[in-house]
Amino acid sequence: MDFDVLPGPTLPELARTALARAAAATVTDASPADTARTAGSAAVAGQVPVRAGRDGSPLLLPATGSPLARWLASGPAAVTVSVPASPPFDALRLTGTAGPLSEDRAAGLTACPLNLRTATFTSPGAAAQIPVGSYRAARPDPLWRVAAGVLRHLESGHMAELIGCVRAHGLAQADWVIPRGLDRYGLELLVLTANGVAAVRLAVPGGPVASIDDAPTSIRTALTCRCQAGPGQHRGPAAARRPDTPPA
Repeated sequence: MDFDVLPGPTLPELARTALARAAAATVTDASPADTARTAGSAAVAGQVPVRAGRDGSPLLLPATGSPLARWLASGPAAVTVSVPASPPFDALRLTGTAGPLSEDRAAGLTACPLNLRTATFTSPGAAAQIPVGSYRAARPDPLWRVAAGVLRHLESGHMAELIGCVRAHGLAQADWVIPRGLDRYGLELLVLTANGVAAVRLAVPGGPVASIDDAPTSIRTALTCRCQAGPGQHRGPAAARRPDTPPA
């Protein structure tokens, strides 16, 4: 099992998914340092609600009358919008110009779309540029809404099965498994062994899938059941050394 060999989401897909699942974004002034800043531009830095448009363009939703909304209302502003990303990246950074489009007086929000210029994944000491055309053409992973809950469920209720499945696929020394990602291609796992940590993927048979319902019954049952870990189960690597090897 090699993470780099099995198929997985493309960078544009990962980027669209990162924005789709973000509830808030960090907004900063992206004007060149030597450009004169308009009054109040420094107040742009901060967290603001964000939504993803159909083409992946961020829609910023600052409070009407807030410093950010007033600054954007003064004219198209160069901004950087950052949202959290999944490992191995730290954040997705989207840059472009933003300005007010409309106000929702009932909600007290001003809609400010971003005219996207660049999309980049960042991590310590490295960056991965994403062509804007590819970003717009991609779609968020269809499982992004359920992925976080499924991963928590697998770790708390199905650790023995995960370890048995990983061992059956070639890592016989697996002591513990941390579910790290779920997408239409399969599961991404961190596997702990006596020799260290390995990042691996388990592909969904017949994948990629368009929804959880498309997964084989044996897989879908484990992903969607509402079981609870029993007393004494899944408390650490020692509890996982049972020879359980269910279907994977």
